[in-house]
Amino acid sequence: MSEKISAAENVADFLSGGWVTTLSALLVPLVAVLGVWIAYQQWKTNQANLREKLFERRFAVFKQTQNFLSEISRARRLEDSALADFHDAPQVARFLFGPEISSYLDEIRKQAFKQRRHELRAQNAKDEAQRVTALRQEDEALDWLSDQLPVMFDKFEPWLGFRDHK
Repeated sequence: MSEKISAAENVADFLSGGWVTTLSALLVPLVAVLGVWIAYQQWKTNQANLREKLFERRFAVFKQTQNFLSEISRARRLEDSALADFHDAPQVARFLFGPEISSYLDEIRKQAFKQRRHELRAQNAKDEAQRVTALRQEDEALDWLSDQLPVMFDKFEPWLGFRDHK
């Protein structure tokens, strides 16, 4: 029985020896470090969420451009509805990409309008020479637009790839 009392006394001596004070003093910095670590983890999660949302919005512009150019390449014709659907892509790109993508999409839109203009000129030509010239110009614009399908992947890749994410 005396051994049990002495063990209890040893514990009481240990606790009264200032260890409780020391441990409680160390608890405050430990809680502060834990709080900083949690805040850092939340910041990293928020950054990842932002990158994901930005990727989704950029990818939507990419897909819109790809669909637009694919339809032109497939049909060798530009529908008014496709041109209307693509109309907003260059403006949206101004806020999601750098100026080079916005300018590139503006150029695609200009070429599409040029193709449409030449198509209308060919339809309304007064003579065969005007019609042939307009058809040749329309074909050149369609060729340029069709040629942009592989080019667009290179243009968009720095903004959508995961190697050097912007």
